[in-house]
Amino acid sequence: MRLDVIYSTGLIGILLLALYLKRRFASTFSATSHKNAATAYEIPHVIKQLQQSARDGNFVVFLFVPPDSTDGEAVNLQYSIEDGIIGLDWVLIGPRNIADRTKISEFAATLGYRFKECEMNDTRYLRVTGSGISDLGKSIIKDFYKLNLNTKLDLVTEGFEWQPQAFV
Repeated sequence: MRLDVIYSTGLIGILLLALYLKRRFASTFSATSHKNAATAYEIPHVIKQLQQSARDGNFVVFLFVPPDSTDGEAVNLQYSIEDGIIGLDWVLIGPRNIADRTKISEFAATLGYRFKECEMNDTRYLRVTGSGISDLGKSIIKDFYKLNLNTKLDLVTEGFEWQPQAFV
């Protein structure tokens, strides 16, 4: 009898945890989103796969916590397809992205890139397009945030699935 109560309580706990996680992440990741990892060195390959998906609204987000972080807040570096064009987006949702907005704009300007402020679905973001945006992303990771380019970064994709073995 006692074992049945412990077993039932455990199942209820697992179900509650599953419901919590579903609610917590359902708004962040759609049913077709995939989360895995890639290094900053792989950014050009990830962008190439995103480009091959060829659909507006598809995106990839690189997530990482900078080594100097005191609050554990992640940076979100996004590439997306908008009007058929791949761009690097600095989405102004996460606390770290919002706090670093001006510094990232200034950093990009020193490398010759100009962000344009955009808004979609009540979300503001900075966007830059053109050649070299994969290099800009790698520079943000390596030079601005001081992360090693071989560090595995969390990766979330929408509209395609990152296939690292395709570039081995």
